[in-house]
Amino acid sequence: MFRHFLLFATLFLLASTCGLAADETSPPLEGWLSIVWGDSPDAEQPAHRRLVVTDDSGRSTELAMSDELRGGVFRWNGRRVAVYSPLQGPRFTDDGALRVGALRLTDDAEVTGSVTGSEPWISLLCKFADVATEPRGLTYFQEMYANAPGGLDHYWREVSANAVDVVGSTAVDWVTLPGNQTDYAPTPGSGTTANLGAVFNDCTAAVDDFVDFSRGGSPFAGINIMVNDVLDCCAWGGSRFATLDGVTKSWRVTWNPPWAFNAEAVIAHEMGHGFGLPHANNFDGDGNPYDSPWDVMSSATGYAATDPTYGALGKHVNAYHKDSLGWFPPARRFEAPPDSSTAIELDHTALAGATNYQIAVIPVDGSRWYTVEARLRSGVYEPALVGDAVIIHQVDTSRSEPSWAVDGDEPPANYGDNPGTMWLPGERFEDAANNLAVTVDYATATGFGVTIERGDFDVLFMDGFETGDTTRWSSGP
Repeated sequence: MFRHFLLFATLFLLASTCGLAADETSPPLEGWLSIVWGDSPDAEQPAHRRLVVTDDSGRSTELAMSDELRGGVFRWNGRRVAVYSPLQGPRFTDDGALRVGALRLTDDAEVTGSVTGSEPWISLLCKFADVATEPRGLTYFQEMYANAPGGLDHYWREVSANAVDVVGSTAVDWVTLPGNQTDYAPTPGSGTTANLGAVFNDCTAAVDDFVDFSRGGSPFAGINIMVNDVLDCCAWGGSRFATLDGVTKSWRVTWNPPWAFNAEAVIAHEMGHGFGLPHANNFDGDGNPYDSPWDVMSSATGYAATDPTYGALGKHVNAYHKDSLGWFPPARRFEAPPDSSTAIELDHTALAGATNYQIAVIPVDGSRWYTVEARLRSGVYEPALVGDAVIIHQVDTSRSEPSWAVDGDEPPANYGDNPGTMWLPGERFEDAANNLAVTVDYATATGFGVTIERGDFDVLFMDGFETGDTTRWSSGP
């Protein structure tokens, strides 16, 4: 499959390229890579990302990496790696992070990125020793996992087309951590220095007497840590390599202050990071990954449906993210062959029991391609979308946010709720440099008919305008 080829190509590129000259004569630090993304409640604030390697003794070391290395390394989340120091300069930064000259995989397991089957999570409710409040009761967290509209089991089943469920998920009542709030977050509500490792260790230890993380041989997949006051700037989601109740593995983990668990969309966003998903983005190139309302992994609460108990609900993830997790069966996935022009119908990606394609993939090279999907205002999680439209994503796995929602406006909008991001019948997207085009032909009751062109064709420039190497052209009014 093209998806698997892209993953291997990306891994080879990352493994053979480094941002700094590396010292590969000295023994490297070897261990398991964990990636954690940090999200502020203020969408104007930047996103954050931490990379940690846990060695065989259980010691964790944070990494400081160049942008060249950080881009696509999210695909190695949970994998065993070797970390080589740079040839020049100090080995550690002032705040104690290990500077990275090169990163290598040390296992040769097949990388698919797929997440399927049952993925049970447990919510741990942990109070700081000096903060007595319990913002929500146990029932709130238990019922958050319900297989009913608005519940997380129902949500992940719909988003994954039943490829994933969270059956067996549960929550346990509030326990008290051994440390005060500032022991874990020196500047509560600001900065990025919360000691997430200490929160994880102390919170899991506090429930050890009555939680079996191994579940008798079928361990929890993920742990949602809910704390009773703010950490630093952010809620965090990703992974943590640890041994719990005899199970040693990379656990999916989130760290959530009250503002996060008051909106289920934020919990869905952080769980998405736990599943290994990075942020999505729009097309303005400003580095802010919260600019696209078409993905819970971007603007989680923007244009979200609401629930009287759980607030903003998560919308779906974009088609690239679903594809990377293996959530489209082959019959719902169209890949444009070379030198072709193909008319297809796309059912919207939230449609259960779809009979048409739900994603079109247009390859460019090993690390770049486009995805095309239909989105309609419908169902429990997407009735509040901006509108009904074809959404095209440009994917580049060397970026921190690989998928950008393509915007034909010039300049691109700061937020992707504009007409330029919503491709409608009579409009055509063209990437002349890569000889590909998407024409939206008509709307259907469940999506849109489109024509996908790839190869040497006569690129049409009529009353259009150029955006880099792309053009938007409309035959409509």
